[in-house]
Amino acid sequence: MTGMERITACILSYNRKDDLRRTLEALRAIEGLRVLVIDNASTDGTREMLNAPPVPPVPPAPTAPSAPSVILLDENLGIAARNIFFEKVQTDFLLTLDDDSWPRSAEDVARMLRTMESDARIASVCASCVHPDTGVAETAGIERFASGGSAEHGYDVVNIAAGGSLLRMEAMRQTRGYGAEFFWGREENDLAFQLLQRGWRVVYDPGAVIWHTLSPAGRHVYRRLQYVTRNSLWLLWKYFPLAAALPVSLLFVFRRILPILKDPRRTGAVLRGIASGYAGMAARRRGVPGSRRFTLRESAALRGWFFKLLFE
Repeated sequence: MTGMERITACILSYNRKDDLRRTLEALRAIEGLRVLVIDNASTDGTREMLNAPPVPPVPPAPTAPSAPSVILLDENLGIAARNIFFEKVQTDFLLTLDDDSWPRSAEDVARMLRTMESDARIASVCASCVHPDTGVAETAGIERFASGGSAEHGYDVVNIAAGGSLLRMEAMRQTRGYGAEFFWGREENDLAFQLLQRGWRVVYDPGAVIWHTLSPAGRHVYRRLQYVTRNSLWLLWKYFPLAAALPVSLLFVFRRILPILKDPRRTGAVLRGIASGYAGMAARRRGVPGSRRFTLRESAALRGWFFKLLFE
């Protein structure tokens, strides 16, 4: 079995038909790679496109790539739909992608796999997510907040970019998956914390590239700002002792409010996010069965994530 045959590329789509078509075309060029698409109840024609028979290449390819497997959901489950991937994937590894992201080349996927296999404790390899036209990397600088590692062997981080990470299925099955309560934003940190608590490593490999166009379709900037603000506070309550969570939350709120002076349009989203973030404190402190909080010593070791939370 080749390296690519051990990987399933998994795409969560929602109302980005044209972006998804481009992503699927790029994946068809990677021989041996399996593809699974879950559509989150799109209404823009995505579902009809996915149900249509594939157009054969001209001239015909000697070995045509297999069509992607497709799951069409009747309602938008948000990020929790990615947990279905964990139930369905049978390969050793899962390449998680957005509907507007795809590998720069097969070699980039192969590099992620080599990094993964360099250490049996690695559960996730996050690639550099780069805009194909501007060259701007949304992941740039993550290594500044790493707790260890190197460019050659992967930096130890708390980042699992849904638009470009290779996941080890053995590790994923030990977790509860993405927290459905987050719906959109910070759910990748939630998954990373679960892995770290189970002794796995979460790494960033800047040498592997995933193209990510950050399509404007469906990107509600201020709605996302509200969710990310709320979910950042929820992560603090869920995973950290109050001695760490409370002071960091106050600094986080201060950092969130400051930009309102330059962009008053942020006001409603930020204030709603802060209000719901603190309102959800009791529920997040109760936790879920099988979960625990980091100790103060462990929290100190994760100070890089705190700094990234405050300064990104």
